[in-house]
Amino acid sequence: MSVSSPSSRDSGDRLIGIELLRFAAAFGVLVWHYQNFIADSVQGEFARNTQPLYWLLAPVFEYGNAGVELFWCISGFIFTWKYVRPIHQGAVSFGRFFWLRFSRLYPLHFATLLIVAALNAAYFARHGSYYIYPINDLKHFILQLGFASQWGFQTGNSFNGPIWSVSVEILVYFLFFGVSRIRRGTLLTDIGMAILASAIYGMLRRHLGIKLEVFGAITFFYLGAATFRLQDLAVALAPDRRRWIVPGLTAIVAVCCGLVAAKVLKIAGASLAMFPAAILLAQLAVRPRTERGAAAIRFVGNLTYASYLIHFPLQIAIILVLEAAGIAPADLFYGPWLLLAYLVLALGLSVPVFYGFERPAQHWLRSRFRGS
Repeated sequence: MSVSSPSSRDSGDRLIGIELLRFAAAFGVLVWHYQNFIADSVQGEFARNTQPLYWLLAPVFEYGNAGVELFWCISGFIFTWKYVRPIHQGAVSFGRFFWLRFSRLYPLHFATLLIVAALNAAYFARHGSYYIYPINDLKHFILQLGFASQWGFQTGNSFNGPIWSVSVEILVYFLFFGVSRIRRGTLLTDIGMAILASAIYGMLRRHLGIKLEVFGAITFFYLGAATFRLQDLAVALAPDRRRWIVPGLTAIVAVCCGLVAAKVLKIAGASLAMFPAAILLAQLAVRPRTERGAAAIRFVGNLTYASYLIHFPLQIAIILVLEAAGIAPADLFYGPWLLLAYLVLALGLSVPVFYGFERPAQHWLRSRFRGS
């Protein structure tokens, strides 16, 4: 296996189904965070079913935040495919592995951190408080600079709040590298890692009241790793046996969705089976008939990290603009136009952010320090 990172085209072709799921997860988070526009005007919980276009977007209004766990699961799948063998063989060093991740994730994180700090300063000047995430002091700014905003040193979410899930995932990278260096792993060891992490997460939360999200991230990451190994097994099956896999996976996803909708299972429990099944289903079933269709899926998949990091600063900017125009966001919240404008802007701005900043910054860092 080549040590170098595969081209985006190669990755997109092999992971075409996952690219579609990545976009779905990012879209779910965008829609779920629409509630931020009214959060400061409502005391306590508001009725989710009063949000605009609820009849169409009810699942994402209710459960879109589960896109974070789906992201972790997808990461486990991709990392197992891309890194386990070269790390185990010593072809990818610790420094190179983390430089690849740093160059991929940090530039946009740093830029959006500065933007949120500036926008929230403007918001504070008008309101005397910060928007949504109230902790914006020097300590948490330093934690954010070190990608350590969710490593246990924090008082709560701060600055560009959604980055918390990436901060947690970075801790998983340390574990993943160490485990991969020791052994390449198997389906059973990956499932064992997920079960162990889930058990620790549950015990800490139930008996000590401690919610360490890193164990949730480990759980879903290694479920994703196990899903990659299941894909290898599925592809190796004879065609007459393989034909039953897609209907079976579809049934698992449908049953899980039905149980969640009927309030029999919570999304946190159902996702343990639903997300691996959805990833495997997407990988086996999504086969664009034309190159144009495949290119469209790769295109939207490329926008996920940008849309995830820019949607919160975009919300602050929208509120500041509306207030400058004498319009209260709550006055527009229940109509469809604010929702549509927010989604169009978030996805539309993700295009120049990815192609004009995120990818060039990544390439520059990797080429500038290739020999280090």
